[in-house]
Amino acid sequence: MGYTVKQVAAMSGVSERTLRFYDATGLLKPAYRAANGYRFYEEPQLLILQQILFYRELGLELRQIRQLLGRADFQRLDALRSHREALEERLARTRRLLETIDHTIDHLEGRKAMKDEQIFAGFTVAAGDDRFGENVQLGGERNDCKVAAADTGGAMCVFEFRGRGGWPNHSHHEQDEWLYVVDGELECQVGDRRMRLRRGESLFVPRTVAHAWAARGGAPATVIEMYQPAGRLEQFFREVGQYTDPPLHEALSVDEMLRLFDAHGMCLLGPGLGWDEGAGPDAAST
Repeated sequence: MGYTVKQVAAMSGVSERTLRFYDATGLLKPAYRAANGYRFYEEPQLLILQQILFYRELGLELRQIRQLLGRADFQRLDALRSHREALEERLARTRRLLETIDHTIDHLEGRKAMKDEQIFAGFTVAAGDDRFGENVQLGGERNDCKVAAADTGGAMCVFEFRGRGGWPNHSHHEQDEWLYVVDGELECQVGDRRMRLRRGESLFVPRTVAHAWAARGGAPATVIEMYQPAGRLEQFFREVGQYTDPPLHEALSVDEMLRLFDAHGMCLLGPGLGWDEGAGPDAAST
């Protein structure tokens, strides 16, 4: 049985626009086209789409997925077993966290005392890892959640960004933002002020204040980002992380990007920093 683009989108949750993009890039071609030009997909194509979604869920870029699916030795059953193993690891981590919650409830309600070291069982996030093992990428660069809204009752969330990119000019309706440079340098714009943050320096940006930042000179930087309260930043990063190939600014129109930012508690005000190495911005830390 052949399914139209609209029907496949409804079944899979993948937008029609994304399916057309997959076709144009050769990642997922339809089974055939009707005389009127409509694309039709059959079971083999649906199974390929399932693989794409599994790999996306596990944090792979479209470029990597295309390479994997295009390998002569690709075996669907082996891939599914690999997906299952990775998801079981996530499930085990979630179960550990649920156990910690249950133990804490028992402790607070006086049913069973809890040792101090048990309070943080399941919360350790290893170097280079993500709080939930999601490995969200922004334009192909890591942005790992280290402290989630669920950990703090929505009071705050913390991320570690590693890459050469950054943020466009924007403001948060309700979140204060704090940046700390672990490695590398940042170029920052806060209101009318341009500044440079070096390793070990930090910057606090109050809510509603326009700001932008980017790794300086194209060199990679590692940055801790803290948002208070957490708001919808985690959901925003997951959404943006879906746009790797093509990147967000190519996949969405300006109006669509404005709506995306607004839906997650932010106002998109302009493009990212086009810094000039010779400009000599002010150095600053807080």
